[in-house]
Amino acid sequence: MLLCRPSGSSLPMTFDFFEGPAGSGKTFSMVAHARQLIESDALGEGQRMLALTFMNGARRRLTSNLNAEASFRRKFDCLTFDSFAQSLAKRRSAKLTDEMRQQAEELGQFHGPCFLACELLNDVEVRRWVARTYPLVLVDEAQDLDVHRQGIVLGLKECCTTVVAADSFQCLSDGQETADFIDRLLRAGTTHTLTQSHRTNKAGLLAAALAVRNGEDIRAVLNEEAIGKTNRVHWIGEGIELVEVPATARNSGLLAWNLAFQLRLGSDDVALLTPDSANTIIRNAIGTVASKQRPWPHNAFSVSWEGGDSSVADELAEAIGFPDTAPYDEVCALLEEHSAQPMVKTVIRRIRRLQRVTGQSEFEKAQLVSFISDAVRTNTRLGFKKSAKIKAMSIHGAKNREFDRVIVLWPQSATGSDEHKRRLLYNAMTRTKNHCTVIVLGTGRLNSAPFAP
Repeated sequence: MLLCRPSGSSLPMTFDFFEGPAGSGKTFSMVAHARQLIESDALGEGQRMLALTFMNGARRRLTSNLNAEASFRRKFDCLTFDSFAQSLAKRRSAKLTDEMRQQAEELGQFHGPCFLACELLNDVEVRRWVARTYPLVLVDEAQDLDVHRQGIVLGLKECCTTVVAADSFQCLSDGQETADFIDRLLRAGTTHTLTQSHRTNKAGLLAAALAVRNGEDIRAVLNEEAIGKTNRVHWIGEGIELVEVPATARNSGLLAWNLAFQLRLGSDDVALLTPDSANTIIRNAIGTVASKQRPWPHNAFSVSWEGGDSSVADELAEAIGFPDTAPYDEVCALLEEHSAQPMVKTVIRRIRRLQRVTGQSEFEKAQLVSFISDAVRTNTRLGFKKSAKIKAMSIHGAKNREFDRVIVLWPQSATGSDEHKRRLLYNAMTRTKNHCTVIVLGTGRLNSAPFAP
C-alpha cells in the first residue's frame, strides 16, 4: 500500500528490501536505489536522508560510500540506531510516560533508548515529525538488529520511504531470532533478491562458502591433496584451502610455522580472523610470527590486532605508564615518547591547552587515562585508525568488510550452537576477494559443525 508523505516531495512512499548472500552487493544496490530516489526528488527543500546502521564501524563505511556520491553530499545523516534513538527520545521526551521511562531504565543504557524510540514511533504525530526531516531512510545490515531496533525500522517504514539491506544468515548473535522480522520485511513492499557474488569469482571459494551456509560437508566440494613430506591431507579449491594443524598450548609453534608459511605467500591486504581472539594458542602463534621469537626461516611480519576502543585505550595507557600524579613537564615527557601515534598527539595538545588556559600544573592518572580514552574514541569515530598490511581481529570485527586475503584460525574454544558456528565461519570466509585459508586447530574436528553436518 502506498501512502502520501506528510510534507515535502509528492512522490509515493515505498519500501524496498535487498536480500542476498555475502558479497552480492546489497549495500551497493541499496545505495544505488537511494540515488535514484533522490534524483527523482524524494527529498523536499531542507529535508535529508537518514542512514542507520547497528555498529559504528558499519556507520563509518556507509558514510564513506555515501560521501563518494555527488547526489548525497550534504543531504544525509548517517547514524547508529543508538544515536538516533537517544536523539529521538530526548527531542520528544514530552511524549514519554512514567511507565516507558521505568521500563527503559530496567533495560539499561544500551537497550533503553532504543525501546523508547520504538515506543515513540508508534505515535502518528512522532512519525510525521520524523518524516518531515527524514522522508527517506536507509538501513544496512538489518539482520543484526534486536527486537527494539527492529521496532524502530518497522515504525519508520510507516512514515518514510525506506530501503533496507539484510541477510538473515549473517546474524552473528547466537540465539537472536530474526526470522519473523525478516519475514515482515519480505512482505512489506518490493523485495530484490541478489544472487551473484561481486566480491569474488573464485569457484572453489564460492562452493565452499555455500556448503557451510547450507550445513553440508565443506570437504565434499574440495579436492584432497597431501602436504609435502608429512603426507598430511589438506583440501583445496580455487581460492580456498582447508587444513588441520594439531597445535596445542604446548606446541603453539606448530601453528606459528603454518601461519608464517601462509603469510609468506604475500598479499597487499591480509586479515587473520578467529571466533576467539583471546585464545592463548592463537595469540602466542601470532606473537611469534610478528616478533620472530625463534629462528624461523622468515623475517618478522607486521601484524596489528584490531580491538574495541576500550582495549585500545587500556593498552595505550599501560604502554605510556602514567604515575598516580605527575607535574606538567613529566606528563609531557611521557607522552612525547609515544607522540608518533595520532591519539597521543591529541592528548598532548589537550594537556598544553589546559596548562595554558587554566594554569593546571599537576595531573592525576585517572584524568590522563580519561583523556586517552576520549582521544581513542574520537580517532575511531573519524576513521583515523592506521591500517596495517596484516590485521588480526575477531570475526565479529570483520563484519561488512573485505580483504584481498583471509586466514581463518579456528580453535577448539569456538563456542555456540552448530548454526552459530556455521554463520561465523561463513562470514569469515566471505570477507575475502581472492583467497581464504582455513586453519583448524586440533585433529578430527572436520567431521562436525561448522565443517560438516
